[in-house]
Amino acid sequence: MNISKEDAQASLITVQNIKSQTQKAIASSYANSSLILWGSLWIAAFITTHFYGAYAFYIFMAMSITGGIGTAMIFKVFNSKAPIKETSKYKMRGRIIALWIFLFIYIVIWLSLLSPFNGIQCNAFICTAAMFANIVIGLWFKNSFMIILGIAVTVATLIGFYLLRDYYCLWMAFVGGGAMLGTGIYIRLLSIKMNR
Repeated sequence: MNISKEDAQASLITVQNIKSQTQKAIASSYANSSLILWGSLWIAAFITTHFYGAYAFYIFMAMSITGGIGTAMIFKVFNSKAPIKETSKYKMRGRIIALWIFLFIYIVIWLSLLSPFNGIQCNAFICTAAMFANIVIGLWFKNSFMIILGIAVTVATLIGFYLLRDYYCLWMAFVGGGAMLGTGIYIRLLSIKMNR
């Protein structure tokens, strides 16, 4: 059976589209639960910090530990229930975990080099670094939600830092945490709609 060059190209394009859609679906499955978790934690941590600023370090450490454990559980549950198992030697989960570990190490290095003058400056730096990681993940997996979210929360952080210093924590709770929570819910609703 002979296949024309046009039919072969059309088949390859179809396979590429299916591959791309599958990658986006897998990335979105990780993303929606993680964004809902971290958005909720940001809202709680920033609101609490606004009223109990003296305990900010402990509040954000508790948030980070809770978020880290929650994220690990999300990865574990997703991997055990995923309809598609990753067979690649370099699994997506490992790349994402490595990115966050290296980012954490570099944030510690950068903070020791830059020595921020106050807690809000330190927090704004960490928030924008985390949003940069979201942009990188979005670029890896061609996920525009993660890219837009990273840019939007970075802009919101800068607005809060430069224009709303007295209300920075409340601003970040509702705009930053709200954006993550809202994006996670939106992605989840989209994936439910697509699976019907």
